[in-house]
Amino acid sequence: MSFISLLSRRAGSRLPLGRFSSASVDLSPRISGSQRPISTHHLFKNSLSDKSVVEIIEDSSDSTLNDVYRLRFKVARKIMHLPRSHPAVIEFEDGSYGVKDELDSDVGTVHFVVRNPNDGNVIASIRTVDANTSKLDMEKFGWHHLSDEIKSEGAVEWCRLCASPDARGTTAAPMLYIQSVRYHQEKGNNNFIYMVDQKAKKLLNYYSKWTPSVQLTKDPVRCDEFEPGRKSWVLAMQMGSPGSLQRAKFQANVYYPAIIGSCFMKSYRDLPAMSKEDEKVVLPHDEIILEAKNVEVVSETKVAA
Repeated sequence: MSFISLLSRRAGSRLPLGRFSSASVDLSPRISGSQRPISTHHLFKNSLSDKSVVEIIEDSSDSTLNDVYRLRFKVARKIMHLPRSHPAVIEFEDGSYGVKDELDSDVGTVHFVVRNPNDGNVIASIRTVDANTSKLDMEKFGWHHLSDEIKSEGAVEWCRLCASPDARGTTAAPMLYIQSVRYHQEKGNNNFIYMVDQKAKKLLNYYSKWTPSVQLTKDPVRCDEFEPGRKSWVLAMQMGSPGSLQRAKFQANVYYPAIIGSCFMKSYRDLPAMSKEDEKVVLPHDEIILEAKNVEVVSETKVAA
């Protein structure tokens, strides 16, 4: 579990899931008195290798991941006042900073990345960690041990959701979830594991009402290694095996409705190019102020959602 997941809760992202891609239609529906075109660039997507919507990175040595780590630091810096002295912070040769942990390099970890097509910058990312090849922090720290039954059906953990401020509320996060579902369905992984802070009641209500999520823990578990006193629920979204009734219900009730719903969200493709000033990650005097105030930062672990 990682402090970066705390950002996902504040980002207010829900869990849309779906299929489709690549069409261009402007129906311009009237929403709250203003015109907004329906976003359809992601419809009828037929190839996971098409990077026009989401990049899928399996190789931990891919240089693109450095941009992902930089985005994590930039967002954590802004929202959590993360200092450069934090043990999870790494410094690059060009003087910029990123946030990275050991699971980022595991063989069972896959990163999903969205770029702003107008400037090429990474604006959102999420990763999945294979519970059968990597030891999740929930097991490492004894928060919860996954059953052999769940692992035998293929289980991965959603974690490290991170989005730049201007990308929140756009189709960026939905596309990450949608493509991660497609990817792991094709890989034969039928369970997504994730953790939700017990204080995130709206998010928990959303999962229970609109998705086939089940609580794996009777009560929220203590996550002191993440944040002293913090408690979170451990949940699983069970998609069912191919051809099963459970898979059909998942597709009909979650997968397809979510992708259709995302058509009515603001498209991340409409975001303006980032200015050079916005690209600056940290200013020297900011660090001095933070260190002087002795900003308390949570310990580095990992959490999803």
